Amino acid sequence: MRKLVIFLSLVFITLTSCKTDVKKEVIKSGFSVNGTLSTTNSSLVYLLNDLNVKIDSSKINKNSFTFNGFVDSAKDYKIQVQNQTKKHPIIIENSKYSVFVDKNDITIIGGLLNTKQQKFNSLKKELSFKKLALLDSFMVKKITSKDFRKSIEEINSELKILNSDYIIANANNLLSSTLFLTPQNFNLEELKSIVSNTEVAKSTILKTLLDKEITRQQQIFDAELAEKNKIVAAKKVYRKPAIMFSGDGLNRELISLESIIKGNKIVLIDFWASWCGPCRMVTPRVREIYNKYKNKGFTILTVSEDKNRETWKSGIEQDNMLSWHHIFDDYGRISSMYGIKSIPYMVLIDGNGGIIKEKISVSELEYQLQKLL
Repeated sequence: MRKLVIFLSLVFITLTSCKTDVKKEVIKSGFSVNGTLSTTNSSLVYLLNDLNVKIDSSKINKNSFTFNGFVDSAKDYKIQVQNQTKKHPIIIENSKYSVFVDKNDITIIGGLLNTKQQKFNSLKKELSFKKLALLDSFMVKKITSKDFRKSIEEINSELKILNSDYIIANANNLLSSTLFLTPQNFNLEELKSIVSNTEVAKSTILKTLLDKEITRQQQIFDAELAEKNKIVAAKKVYRKPAIMFSGDGLNRELISLESIIKGNKIVLIDFWASWCGPCRMVTPRVREIYNKYKNKGFTILTVSEDKNRETWKSGIEQDNMLSWHHIFDDYGRISSMYGIKSIPYMVLIDGNGGIIKEKISVSELEYQLQKLL
């Protein structure tokens, strides 16, 4: 019996010891960076944090250096060789890294995020090479300028999608925020689209960066819009409103100046009569101007001072003015509204009904149309 108790005691001690040993083996593993330099006259290599503060240093031994440590989450660090200004970025996780530093370049093997970033950078380089190849083809005239521009636009669009997908796919790690250090890659609408993605919305850090950049760009946009509106307002010229009127057309239909203005940028009101020699002398020139600008928002409304409808219609046909708008004003009602004492008399008005010029000459008419249309 005593032997059995001793045996059980030994078993208990052994099991307890085993459990203790297991506990001791549960140790958090950190990171290790084993680096090699191509050539160097320096004796130290530094590890810097994202604020460029030196957090560790390693002596160079036979062109090799080593860093060891532990990070509670992935960190955006940099490696810098003593007496050199170049800082080589490296994303440190609790993983093993092999690093080769060659002057201004660095090759990094290891780390999940570092591998993902290298793949992304590789895809970006491919697109850059495509652009260079297109440029070479364009320079030796293998492709036209139109095809060159179209292909470049397609590559830029592909790059935009690549950047956006990368940010969204890495919304919950520092890769997205690292790329987002160059927010000029995205315009305001694109940023808003990215922020609306579910994965991005879950990421507090990235969403904060996006919201900050959206606010910045929105302020710029609002300021630019306000400046544009200010310029437009300053350029607006106040014009005396034309007196609105209506009258009988060629088929006794009611025609109004207001209806003629709608859909047109500039309207010429031509007070004339078939018996008015000077009026009919300028008609061919007015007709030339009409044909030149009729498809640009210009039209003509004649107001006749004739007393006889048949003579009026005959004059319109003879002078080839049937494509214009016409009103018969046999009692001079409309001309008196404008205070007209003699004809020909032409009034030029804009699409808002404002008078641009009263008693305008034919040469002045064409000048105004050239300037406004």
